[in-house]
Amino acid sequence: MKLSIDNFKTFYYFLLFFLSVGAFYPFVHNFVLFPQFTVVISLAFICVWFLTIVVCNNFIVLPKRAFNRIVLVQVFFFAIAYFVLDSPSVLMVIFYLILSWIFLLLVINSFSINTFIKYFTRFNIVSAFFCFLGVILFSIGLLGLIGSYEYQGEFNIYNYGLFFVKRTQELSFQLRPAGYYDEPGSFAFVIMFLLLINRKFFNNRKWEYSLLFFPLATLSLAHIVTVLVFCLYYYVSFKSIGNLIVFCLFIFSLLYTLNLFSHVDSIRYVKDRSVGRIENIISGGDDVSRQGGLEQGFSIFLENPWGYPKEKVKEKFPDFVNEVFWSPLIYYGIFGIGFYLLPFIYISIRILRSNNRKYGFFLFVVVLNLLQRPFYIYPLFLILIYFLFFVDYNKLSNKVSYI
Repeated sequence: MKLSIDNFKTFYYFLLFFLSVGAFYPFVHNFVLFPQFTVVISLAFICVWFLTIVVCNNFIVLPKRAFNRIVLVQVFFFAIAYFVLDSPSVLMVIFYLILSWIFLLLVINSFSINTFIKYFTRFNIVSAFFCFLGVILFSIGLLGLIGSYEYQGEFNIYNYGLFFVKRTQELSFQLRPAGYYDEPGSFAFVIMFLLLINRKFFNNRKWEYSLLFFPLATLSLAHIVTVLVFCLYYYVSFKSIGNLIVFCLFIFSLLYTLNLFSHVDSIRYVKDRSVGRIENIISGGDDVSRQGGLEQGFSIFLENPWGYPKEKVKEKFPDFVNEVFWSPLIYYGIFGIGFYLLPFIYISIRILRSNNRKYGFFLFVVVLNLLQRPFYIYPLFLILIYFLFFVDYNKLSNKVSYI
Protein backbone atom coordinates (compact mmCIF):
# COMPACT_ATOMS: atom_id res chain seq x y z
CA MET A 1 0.00 0.00 0.00
CA LYS A 2 2.82 2.38 0.93
CA LEU A 3 4.56 1.60 -2.37
CA SER A 4 1.41 2.52 -4.30
CA ILE A 5 1.10 5.80 -2.41
CA ASP A 6 4.79 6.61 -3.04
CA ASN A 7 4.39 5.81 -6.74
CA PHE A 8 1.31 8.03 -6.95
CA LYS A 9 3.14 10.90 -5.22
CA THR A 10 6.10 10.53 -7.60
CA PHE A 11 3.80 10.55 -10.64
CA TYR A 12 1.84 13.52 -9.27
CA TYR A 13 4.98 15.58 -8.61
CA PHE A 14 6.46 14.73 -12.01
CA LEU A 15 3.23 15.79 -13.66
CA LEU A 16 3.39 19.09 -11.78
CA PHE A 17 7.06 19.47 -12.73
CA PHE A 18 6.41 19.07 -16.46
CA LEU A 19 3.28 21.24 -16.44
CA SER A 20 5.12 23.96 -14.51
CA VAL A 21 8.35 24.01 -16.51
CA GLY A 22 6.77 23.50 -19.94
CA ALA A 23 6.66 27.20 -20.88
CA PHE A 24 10.27 27.93 -19.95
CA TYR A 25 13.26 27.32 -22.18
CA PRO A 26 14.36 24.76 -23.25
CA PHE A 27 10.94 23.07 -22.85
CA VAL A 28 8.16 24.00 -25.28
CA HIS A 29 5.44 21.40 -24.66
CA ASN A 30 3.16 23.85 -22.86
CA PHE A 31 2.98 25.89 -26.08
CA VAL A 32 1.44 22.77 -27.62
CA LEU A 33 -0.76 21.84 -24.64
CA PHE A 34 -1.85 25.38 -23.79
CA PRO A 35 -1.50 27.65 -26.84
CA GLN A 36 -3.28 30.48 -25.02
CA PHE A 37 -1.94 32.03 -21.78
CA THR A 38 0.95 29.55 -21.82
CA VAL A 39 3.20 31.27 -19.26
CA VAL A 40 0.31 32.20 -16.96
CA ILE A 41 -0.84 28.57 -16.85
CA SER A 42 2.70 27.40 -16.07
CA LEU A 43 2.96 29.91 -13.21
CA ALA A 44 -0.40 28.68 -11.89
CA PHE A 45 0.91 25.10 -11.80
CA ILE A 46 4.00 26.34 -9.91
CA CYS A 47 1.67 27.81 -7.26
CA VAL A 48 -0.26 24.52 -7.03
CA TRP A 49 3.03 22.62 -6.69
CA PHE A 50 4.28 24.94 -3.94
CA LEU A 51 1.01 24.73 -1.99
CA THR A 52 1.09 20.93 -2.24
CA ILE A 53 4.56 20.87 -0.68
CA VAL A 54 3.54 23.27 2.10
CA VAL A 55 0.56 21.07 2.97
CA CYS A 56 2.27 17.66 2.62
CA ASN A 57 5.79 18.32 3.96
CA ASN A 58 6.66 18.85 7.60
CA PHE A 59 9.47 21.25 6.70
CA ILE A 60 11.07 22.94 3.68
CA VAL A 61 14.62 21.98 2.71
CA LEU A 62 16.78 24.66 1.10
CA PRO A 63 19.46 24.10 -1.55
CA LYS A 64 23.08 24.10 -0.46
CA ARG A 65 24.29 27.34 1.14
CA ALA A 66 27.07 27.89 -1.42
CA PHE A 67 24.56 27.66 -4.26
CA ASN A 68 22.18 30.06 -2.50
CA ARG A 69 24.95 32.60 -2.00
CA ILE A 70 26.00 32.36 -5.65
CA VAL A 71 22.44 33.02 -6.83
CA LEU A 72 22.04 35.87 -4.33
CA VAL A 73 25.27 37.55 -5.49
CA GLN A 74 24.21 37.17 -9.13
CA VAL A 75 20.77 38.67 -8.47
CA PHE A 76 22.38 41.59 -6.62
CA PHE A 77 24.86 42.24 -9.45
CA PHE A 78 22.27 42.05 -12.23
CA ALA A 79 19.98 44.39 -10.26
CA ILE A 80 22.79 46.96 -10.30
CA ALA A 81 23.56 46.18 -13.95
CA TYR A 82 19.94 46.91 -14.86
CA PHE A 83 20.29 50.53 -13.73
CA VAL A 84 23.84 50.97 -15.08
CA LEU A 85 23.18 49.48 -18.53
CA ASP A 86 19.51 50.52 -18.73
CA SER A 87 18.77 47.14 -20.32
CA PRO A 88 15.34 45.54 -19.78
CA SER A 89 16.78 42.18 -20.86
CA VAL A 90 18.77 42.13 -17.60
CA LEU A 91 15.45 41.98 -15.72
CA MET A 92 14.74 38.70 -17.52
CA VAL A 93 18.06 37.32 -16.23
CA ILE A 94 17.00 38.22 -12.67
CA PHE A 95 13.57 36.66 -13.28
CA TYR A 96 15.09 33.39 -14.53
CA LEU A 97 17.62 33.25 -11.68
CA ILE A 98 14.86 33.55 -9.09
CA LEU A 99 12.55 31.20 -11.03
CA SER A 100 15.34 28.61 -11.37
CA TRP A 101 16.03 28.74 -7.64
CA ILE A 102 12.30 28.25 -6.94
CA PHE A 103 12.18 25.25 -9.29
CA LEU A 104 15.21 23.71 -7.58
CA LEU A 105 13.56 24.27 -4.19
CA LEU A 106 10.40 22.54 -5.41
CA VAL A 107 12.29 19.60 -6.91
CA ILE A 108 14.42 18.82 -3.85
CA ASN A 109 11.33 18.99 -1.63
CA SER A 110 9.27 16.74 -3.91
CA PHE A 111 11.66 13.91 -4.80
CA SER A 112 14.70 12.16 -3.50
CA ILE A 113 17.54 13.18 -5.80
CA ASN A 114 17.90 9.54 -6.77
CA THR A 115 14.26 9.36 -7.90
CA PHE A 116 14.28 12.59 -9.88
CA ILE A 117 17.48 11.76 -11.78
CA LYS A 118 16.32 8.23 -12.59
CA TYR A 119 12.91 9.22 -13.90
CA PHE A 120 14.12 12.28 -15.77
CA THR A 121 16.93 10.28 -17.41
CA ARG A 122 14.46 7.60 -18.51
CA PHE A 123 12.13 10.26 -19.91
CA ASN A 124 14.94 11.66 -22.06
CA ILE A 125 16.07 8.22 -23.21
CA VAL A 126 12.53 7.50 -24.38
CA SER A 127 12.40 10.93 -26.07
CA ALA A 128 15.70 10.23 -27.85
CA PHE A 129 14.43 6.82 -28.99
CA PHE A 130 11.28 8.48 -30.32
CA CYS A 131 13.50 10.87 -32.30
CA PHE A 132 15.45 7.97 -33.77
CA LEU A 133 12.30 6.01 -34.59
CA GLY A 134 10.48 9.09 -35.85
CA VAL A 135 13.19 10.03 -38.34
CA ILE A 136 13.00 6.54 -39.85
CA LEU A 137 9.19 6.65 -40.04
CA PHE A 138 9.23 10.17 -41.50
CA SER A 139 11.82 9.17 -44.13
CA ILE A 140 9.58 6.37 -45.43
CA GLY A 141 6.42 8.46 -45.28
CA LEU A 142 4.79 6.88 -42.21
CA LEU A 143 4.98 9.88 -39.88
CA GLY A 144 3.06 13.04 -40.58
CA LEU A 145 2.58 16.44 -39.02
CA ILE A 146 -0.07 16.59 -36.27
CA GLY A 147 -0.17 20.36 -35.86
CA SER A 148 1.82 23.61 -35.69
CA TYR A 149 1.82 26.17 -32.90
CA GLU A 150 3.10 29.74 -32.58
CA TYR A 151 6.27 29.99 -30.52
CA GLN A 152 8.60 33.00 -30.76
CA GLY A 153 8.58 35.59 -33.51
CA GLU A 154 8.62 33.88 -36.88
CA PHE A 155 9.27 30.44 -35.38
CA ASN A 156 6.63 27.76 -34.96
CA ILE A 157 6.62 24.45 -33.11
CA TYR A 158 5.74 21.56 -35.44
CA ASN A 159 4.31 18.61 -33.55
CA TYR A 160 5.00 15.19 -35.07
CA GLY A 161 3.82 13.33 -31.97
CA LEU A 162 7.09 11.51 -31.38
CA PHE A 163 9.00 14.80 -31.24
CA PHE A 164 8.83 18.54 -31.90
CA VAL A 165 10.60 20.60 -34.56
CA LYS A 166 11.13 24.36 -34.31
CA ARG A 167 11.31 26.02 -37.71
CA THR A 168 10.03 28.92 -39.76
CA GLN A 169 8.56 26.46 -42.25
CA GLU A 170 8.01 22.72 -42.58
CA LEU A 171 10.69 20.69 -44.39
CA SER A 172 9.68 18.43 -47.26
CA PHE A 173 12.29 15.67 -47.23
CA GLN A 174 14.14 15.74 -43.91
CA LEU A 175 14.02 17.28 -40.46
CA ARG A 176 15.99 17.52 -37.23
CA PRO A 177 13.93 16.34 -34.26
CA ALA A 178 14.39 18.09 -30.93
CA GLY A 179 12.64 15.67 -28.62
CA TYR A 180 10.23 17.77 -26.58
CA TYR A 181 12.62 20.72 -26.41
CA ASP A 182 12.85 23.81 -28.57
CA GLU A 183 15.73 22.66 -30.79
CA PRO A 184 18.26 19.82 -31.19
CA GLY A 185 21.07 21.78 -29.54
CA SER A 186 18.99 22.26 -26.39
CA PHE A 187 18.23 18.54 -26.30
CA ALA A 188 21.95 17.83 -26.72
CA PHE A 189 22.75 20.19 -23.83
CA VAL A 190 20.39 18.24 -21.54
CA ILE A 191 21.75 14.89 -22.75
CA MET A 192 25.29 16.07 -22.00
CA PHE A 193 24.35 16.76 -18.37
CA LEU A 194 22.58 13.41 -18.04
CA LEU A 195 25.60 11.52 -19.40
CA LEU A 196 27.83 13.15 -16.78
CA ILE A 197 25.29 12.77 -13.94
CA ASN A 198 24.86 9.10 -14.82
CA ARG A 199 28.65 8.63 -14.68
CA LYS A 200 28.75 10.38 -11.30
CA PHE A 201 25.89 8.56 -9.56
CA PHE A 202 24.85 5.37 -11.37
CA ASN A 203 27.34 4.39 -14.07
CA ASN A 204 24.45 2.60 -15.81
CA ARG A 205 25.89 1.41 -19.13
CA LYS A 206 22.49 0.79 -20.76
CA TRP A 207 21.50 4.39 -20.05
CA GLU A 208 24.88 5.61 -21.24
CA TYR A 209 24.76 3.76 -24.57
CA SER A 210 21.20 4.98 -25.14
CA LEU A 211 22.14 8.59 -24.33
CA LEU A 212 25.13 8.39 -26.67
CA PHE A 213 23.43 6.70 -29.63
CA PHE A 214 19.76 7.70 -29.96
CA PRO A 215 20.27 11.50 -29.82
CA LEU A 216 22.50 11.26 -32.91
CA ALA A 217 19.20 11.35 -34.83
CA THR A 218 18.97 15.07 -33.93
CA LEU A 219 22.12 15.77 -36.01
CA SER A 220 23.24 18.16 -33.27
CA LEU A 221 26.89 19.17 -33.68
CA ALA A 222 27.05 19.72 -29.92
CA HIS A 223 26.03 16.12 -29.27
CA ILE A 224 28.45 14.77 -31.88
CA VAL A 225 31.33 16.65 -30.21
CA THR A 226 30.18 15.50 -26.75
CA VAL A 227 30.05 11.87 -27.93
CA LEU A 228 33.56 12.09 -29.42
CA VAL A 229 35.07 13.67 -26.29
CA PHE A 230 33.15 11.35 -23.94
CA CYS A 231 34.14 8.19 -25.83
CA LEU A 232 37.77 9.26 -26.18
CA TYR A 233 38.00 9.86 -22.43
CA TYR A 234 36.14 6.80 -21.14
CA TYR A 235 36.46 4.17 -23.85
CA VAL A 236 39.64 4.84 -25.81
CA SER A 237 43.20 4.67 -24.55
CA PHE A 238 46.53 3.23 -25.62
CA LYS A 239 46.01 0.53 -22.99
CA SER A 240 42.87 -0.60 -24.81
CA ILE A 241 44.19 -0.57 -28.36
CA GLY A 242 41.26 -2.73 -29.53
CA ASN A 243 38.74 -0.07 -28.53
CA LEU A 244 40.86 2.56 -30.28
CA ILE A 245 40.90 0.56 -33.53
CA VAL A 246 37.13 -0.08 -33.39
CA PHE A 247 36.48 3.60 -32.68
CA CYS A 248 38.60 4.75 -35.65
CA LEU A 249 37.05 2.16 -37.99
CA PHE A 250 33.56 3.29 -37.00
CA ILE A 251 34.37 6.96 -37.68
CA PHE A 252 35.99 6.21 -41.07
CA SER A 253 33.10 3.93 -42.08
CA LEU A 254 30.57 6.60 -41.19
CA LEU A 255 32.42 9.27 -43.19
CA TYR A 256 32.81 6.94 -46.17
CA THR A 257 29.10 6.01 -46.16
CA LEU A 258 27.99 9.64 -45.96
CA ASN A 259 30.26 10.59 -48.88
CA LEU A 260 29.23 7.56 -50.94
CA PHE A 261 25.52 8.37 -50.74
CA SER A 262 25.79 12.16 -50.62
CA HIS A 263 23.90 12.41 -53.95
CA VAL A 264 20.69 11.39 -52.11
CA ASP A 265 18.89 14.46 -50.74
CA SER A 266 18.23 13.08 -47.28
CA ILE A 267 21.78 11.69 -46.89
CA ARG A 268 23.29 14.95 -48.12
CA TYR A 269 21.17 16.81 -45.56
CA VAL A 270 22.47 14.54 -42.78
CA LYS A 271 26.06 15.04 -43.95
CA ASP A 272 25.75 18.83 -44.29
CA ARG A 273 24.12 19.25 -40.87
CA SER A 274 26.60 17.02 -39.00
CA VAL A 275 29.97 16.03 -40.43
CA GLY A 276 29.86 18.83 -42.98
CA ARG A 277 29.77 21.45 -40.21
CA ILE A 278 32.85 19.90 -38.57
CA GLU A 279 34.69 19.75 -41.91
CA ASN A 280 33.85 23.38 -42.57
CA ILE A 281 35.20 24.51 -39.19
CA ILE A 282 38.39 22.42 -39.55
CA SER A 283 39.03 23.87 -43.03
CA GLY A 284 38.94 27.38 -41.59
CA GLY A 285 35.30 28.24 -42.30
CA ASP A 286 32.58 29.21 -39.85
CA ASP A 287 29.68 27.29 -38.45
CA VAL A 288 26.95 28.57 -40.75
CA SER A 289 24.29 28.40 -38.03
CA ARG A 290 26.32 30.85 -35.87
CA GLN A 291 28.29 32.67 -38.54
CA GLY A 292 26.84 36.12 -37.80
CA GLY A 293 27.78 35.87 -34.13
CA LEU A 294 31.27 34.51 -34.65
CA GLU A 295 32.17 37.09 -37.28
CA GLN A 296 30.82 40.15 -35.47
CA GLY A 297 31.30 39.17 -31.83
CA PHE A 298 34.82 40.49 -31.24
CA SER A 299 34.23 43.83 -32.98
CA ILE A 300 30.96 44.39 -31.06
CA PHE A 301 32.75 43.64 -27.79
CA LEU A 302 35.55 46.11 -28.58
CA GLU A 303 33.00 48.82 -29.33
CA ASN A 304 31.78 48.73 -25.72
CA PRO A 305 33.83 46.35 -23.51
CA TRP A 306 32.09 47.44 -20.29
CA GLY A 307 28.71 46.10 -21.33
CA TYR A 308 26.50 46.52 -24.38
CA PRO A 309 22.73 46.34 -23.74
CA LYS A 310 21.15 43.47 -25.66
CA GLU A 311 18.45 45.71 -27.12
CA LYS A 312 21.03 48.08 -28.63
CA VAL A 313 23.05 45.18 -30.05
CA LYS A 314 19.96 43.83 -31.80
CA GLU A 315 19.14 47.27 -33.16
CA LYS A 316 22.64 48.11 -34.42
CA PHE A 317 23.73 44.60 -35.47
CA PRO A 318 20.60 42.78 -36.71
CA ASP A 319 22.66 39.92 -38.18
CA PHE A 320 24.35 39.10 -34.88
CA VAL A 321 23.60 35.54 -33.76
CA ASN A 322 22.97 35.35 -30.04
CA GLU A 323 24.06 31.76 -29.34
CA VAL A 324 27.85 32.26 -29.39
CA PHE A 325 30.42 32.55 -26.63
CA TRP A 326 30.83 36.28 -27.30
CA SER A 327 27.28 37.11 -26.21
CA PRO A 328 27.61 37.14 -22.38
CA LEU A 329 30.89 39.06 -22.65
CA ILE A 330 29.23 41.62 -24.93
CA TYR A 331 26.08 42.03 -22.81
CA TYR A 332 27.70 42.11 -19.36
CA GLY A 333 31.19 43.41 -20.13
CA ILE A 334 34.62 42.66 -18.71
CA PHE A 335 33.49 43.24 -15.15
CA GLY A 336 30.13 41.49 -15.39
CA ILE A 337 31.28 38.28 -17.09
CA GLY A 338 32.79 37.08 -13.81
CA PHE A 339 29.44 37.40 -12.04
CA TYR A 340 27.63 35.70 -14.92
CA LEU A 341 30.04 32.75 -14.76
CA LEU A 342 30.21 32.75 -10.95
CA PRO A 343 28.92 29.15 -10.47
CA PHE A 344 31.63 27.79 -12.78
CA ILE A 345 34.34 29.92 -11.15
CA TYR A 346 33.31 28.49 -7.77
CA ILE A 347 33.26 24.95 -9.19
CA SER A 348 36.70 25.45 -10.79
CA ILE A 349 38.20 26.59 -7.47
CA ARG A 350 36.76 23.54 -5.69
CA ILE A 351 38.13 21.21 -8.36
CA LEU A 352 41.59 22.78 -8.20
CA ARG A 353 41.66 22.50 -4.42
CA SER A 354 40.55 18.86 -4.41
CA ASN A 355 42.52 17.91 -7.54
CA ASN A 356 39.53 15.80 -8.63
CA ARG A 357 40.15 14.70 -12.23
CA LYS A 358 36.64 13.29 -12.68
CA TYR A 359 35.00 16.60 -11.84
CA GLY A 360 37.63 18.35 -13.93
CA PHE A 361 36.51 16.35 -16.96
CA PHE A 362 32.85 17.08 -16.15
CA LEU A 363 33.60 20.80 -16.08
CA PHE A 364 35.60 20.59 -19.32
CA VAL A 365 32.66 18.97 -21.15
CA VAL A 366 30.20 21.53 -19.76
CA VAL A 367 32.43 24.47 -20.74
CA LEU A 368 32.91 22.95 -24.21
CA ASN A 369 29.14 23.01 -24.65
CA LEU A 370 28.82 26.48 -23.13
CA LEU A 371 31.08 27.84 -25.89
CA GLN A 372 28.25 27.32 -28.38
CA ARG A 373 25.30 27.60 -25.96
CA PRO A 374 26.42 30.11 -23.31
CA PHE A 375 23.06 30.97 -21.73
CA TYR A 376 22.56 28.56 -18.86
CA ILE A 377 20.37 30.60 -16.49
CA TYR A 378 17.17 28.64 -17.02
CA PRO A 379 15.35 26.34 -14.56
CA LEU A 380 16.24 22.96 -16.06
CA PHE A 381 19.89 23.81 -16.72
CA LEU A 382 20.52 25.17 -13.22
CA ILE A 383 18.85 22.12 -11.66
CA LEU A 384 21.15 19.82 -13.64
CA ILE A 385 24.21 21.95 -12.78
CA TYR A 386 23.26 21.70 -9.11
CA PHE A 387 22.93 17.91 -9.22
CA LEU A 388 26.18 17.50 -11.15
CA PHE A 389 28.44 19.76 -9.09
CA PHE A 390 26.73 20.59 -5.78
CA VAL A 391 25.37 17.21 -4.64
CA ASP A 392 27.63 14.68 -2.95
CA TYR A 393 27.47 11.07 -4.13
CA ASN A 394 27.00 9.83 -0.56
CA LYS A 395 23.87 11.96 -0.19
CA LEU A 396 22.20 10.66 -3.34
CA SER A 397 19.23 9.05 -1.60
CA ASN A 398 18.49 12.09 0.56
CA LYS A 399 16.35 15.08 -0.34
CA VAL A 400 19.41 17.34 -0.49
CA SER A 401 23.09 17.35 0.33
CA TYR A 402 24.85 19.56 2.84
CA ILE A 403 28.41 19.22 1.61
